[in-house]
Amino acid sequence: MRDIFIIGEKINATRAEVTEIIDEKDSSALATLAMAQVEAGADYVDINVGTGKGNSKEEQENMAWAVEIVQGAVDVPLVVDSADLDVIQAGLDKASSGTAIINSVSGRKESLEPVLALAKKFNTKVIALAMDDSGIPEDVEGRLKVCREIVFVAERFGLSFDRLIFDPLVLPTSVKNEAGKTVLEALGRIKELAPGSSTVMGVSNISYGLPNRSIVNQTFLSLALFEGLDYAIVDPLNKQLMQVARATEAILGQDKYCRKYIATIRKQRKEGGGEGG
Repeated sequence: MRDIFIIGEKINATRAEVTEIIDEKDSSALATLAMAQVEAGADYVDINVGTGKGNSKEEQENMAWAVEIVQGAVDVPLVVDSADLDVIQAGLDKASSGTAIINSVSGRKESLEPVLALAKKFNTKVIALAMDDSGIPEDVEGRLKVCREIVFVAERFGLSFDRLIFDPLVLPTSVKNEAGKTVLEALGRIKELAPGSSTVMGVSNISYGLPNRSIVNQTFLSLALFEGLDYAIVDPLNKQLMQVARATEAILGQDKYCRKYIATIRKQRKEGGGEGG
């Protein structure tokens, strides 16, 4: 029976609330946000402190601070999220050994080897994006080609396939009509490249620019889980979405006796969420 892991996306400095928390070094607010996600069902907590202000040194300090606070508040692994190699290292220096996930590396030559070297050094898993120096390929074959190159380099570094988590990259279906279908097909084929590897995606990207985004996200998540998605980057505080995730697990036979689904519904009712969330 395969586990499906929820990565809580709320600690991201693209959100004004989080930028304020980081600027004010509000440890209590940061810890509360982490705990709320874990209590709602998150198996991992993503941390992105890129406020767009300051320099790399300041972002490194912010990442180290955030990892310490979150790690002290919740007992789940962390996802260290940055495009800056030094910021990633600052987070991994503070994270519990061998438990974190690096988010992320791509097939871009300037970043691929250095990030994989960090994953090797810190014994972490790494999210690998299906994009290279030319950007995000439009079709499935193009994305698989990038993933294949990442596999090749990972082999040279002695990085086992079970530490690779491939992200086929979700684009908004409002911009590109075939975006969802492309990702779903890629999910079903990526693991053939590296047996033992996993897949991940940021679910909410699919609905950008559309009305009633939550319904689109829920539908897409259910389809992705059917195609073998292992990690879902979502807002675990969205009760309806969590219901859909657990219901899909149950239907796919990945939740013995529907225990996780029933526990989720009971917990939400106790909190006053009701069945509608």
